[in-house]
Amino acid sequence: MAEGGRDHPVQMVALCPNCHAMKERGSKRHALQAILREVAADAHRRWNGSPS
Repeated sequence: MAEGGRDHPVQMVALCPNCHAMKERGSKRHALQAILREVAADAHRRWNGSPS
């Protein structure tokens, strides 16, 4: 949302409190955020029956 995205379940990944803190404030947060974006996109493609 901070970068103009939607607040929609297809763009969400459930995280435990520790992982959420790492995603927001960890020293490798940018790499983790990129991984999580790809995980969410892949799950969305599979949910919609699209090829990866």
